[in-house]
Amino acid sequence: MLLAFRALTAAAVLWSVCPSALCDEDDTDKAVLKKLVERLDSLEKENQHLQRRLNALEEVDEPSEVSEVAPGDDEGRGIQDGSESVSVPAGWLYSGTTPANVFSGIDGAPLLTESDVRNIVAQEVESRQFSGPGATAVSWSPEDPAIDATQTQKITELDAAFKALQDKMNKKTYPNVTVNGVFQADAGWVHQDTNSEKQYGQIQDGSDFRRARLSAKGSVTELTNYFFQMDFGFFGRPTFTDVWVEQTKVPFFGNVRIGQWKQPFSLEVVSSFRYTTFMERSVLFQPFTPFRHLGIGFYNYSDDLSNTWAASVFRSGQDQYGATLSSDGGYGTAERLTWVPVWEDEGKHYLHLGMGHFFNAPPADTVNFRTIPEFFVGANGAGAVGTSGQAVPGAHHGTPFFVATGNIDVPCYNVLGSELLWVNGPVSVQSEAMVNFVSNNNTTSVLPGAYAQVGYFLTGEHRPYDRKAGAIDRVIPKSNLTFAGNCCNPGLGAWEVAGRWSYLDLNDQAIRGGTIMDYTAGVNWYWNPYTKMVFNYVHSISDAPTFPESQTDLFGVRAQVDF
Repeated sequence: MLLAFRALTAAAVLWSVCPSALCDEDDTDKAVLKKLVERLDSLEKENQHLQRRLNALEEVDEPSEVSEVAPGDDEGRGIQDGSESVSVPAGWLYSGTTPANVFSGIDGAPLLTESDVRNIVAQEVESRQFSGPGATAVSWSPEDPAIDATQTQKITELDAAFKALQDKMNKKTYPNVTVNGVFQADAGWVHQDTNSEKQYGQIQDGSDFRRARLSAKGSVTELTNYFFQMDFGFFGRPTFTDVWVEQTKVPFFGNVRIGQWKQPFSLEVVSSFRYTTFMERSVLFQPFTPFRHLGIGFYNYSDDLSNTWAASVFRSGQDQYGATLSSDGGYGTAERLTWVPVWEDEGKHYLHLGMGHFFNAPPADTVNFRTIPEFFVGANGAGAVGTSGQAVPGAHHGTPFFVATGNIDVPCYNVLGSELLWVNGPVSVQSEAMVNFVSNNNTTSVLPGAYAQVGYFLTGEHRPYDRKAGAIDRVIPKSNLTFAGNCCNPGLGAWEVAGRWSYLDLNDQAIRGGTIMDYTAGVNWYWNPYTKMVFNYVHSISDAPTFPESQTDLFGVRAQVDF
């Protein structure tokens, strides 16, 4: 009895560990093996009931009579022992036969002996050949428990094959490449008061692809990385965004990068637009940050990942392809330091602090500090029409700048910035403040700006953080959005509500660019880590020097997918 049970168990384990050891791709073999599995399954069920029966017999002095099972019982058959009834599952292989009759001679000769069970397994497995080098046929006698040795051999072979596969997958080949992409489809509606219409004209509702990018990144050697990205949704499409090469593990500097990328200044700048809370960055972004430029720089981080530092030198003017022509000015620098004094619960609770500096000597000593409200939608107008009768894309129209200084003579300016990001589980608080010291006409004008925002995940997620970059990272929902049967929704994705206040003052001394203050409310619905829906409402209050205060309401929705 015990030997039969061990044989059945060993065969079942062998099948569960590696069914390929007993079968090949031939349909006939699969059918035969399926029957074998079914037989083994039935035998194991019978063995379990037999064990219960034997246990019951051991508890009494005299064996009780075993009653016949009524035929035709769809739910199963019973084995009676006094007041106790032992159920036998439907599908019993030997109709009208109790488990006791299978392995013992209580009511006659056994229909299936221990040797029979071992032979069933041995004959089926013996007819199969293990695939792979050095494999041999499996065979044993009923007296030799070779099935245990065979199982051990096969597990060893599987371990070796799995390790070889891991080594192959982990081995990097150079050059290599990974292709990524992202698009953002936006729609927006605008409501203006009388002063807003007088100042900006009628701002049109609309829809567009805010961004549509494809990129390739990888390594050409173990220490040399590259990145190449194009945007097909920006003005003058297509447009270069990040295009750079970097060398890692450089003494003292850490990582050295050459090309065009987002310069190291401001938490909003270095964090990807894919992970920002709102549809647009704050009103500080356009007038006070360097963003992308062509240059050279370095970055690094401490061993405990609590600090990062970065600096760069670049040409500060550029067209849509990163090019600059200027013999007067056109240079800039950026520096950034970050510190994470608190990091707990695997990043669910942390505090980020940062500071940065941006110096710019603008091309031709001319600059225009300006910004849109925290929403944009636009479209190309018709351009020239050729003999084909089809117009080429012309001027790009869209949400206008709400405040602007106009072109002013500025040899140089310096922006100092501070950063704060505090995350405590589902709650996040983020803020930045900047002060722009503008040198013009032997005077220095001071232009301040700031924003503060708070977010809360209704579904319990938290805002992740990249400690090596000092930047916001991708949100990972606890459950992806899924729908299944009868309109049931077992997966809601991640839901976040957020609010932001931002302010910019472009008035000081001879500079008269106006002020703007935005209040933004948002809802983010993350279907999964790579797909999200964004809903923003912006109430913008602007005060230009030549116009009275105006108020504009903007509502936008976005669908975003990146891969």
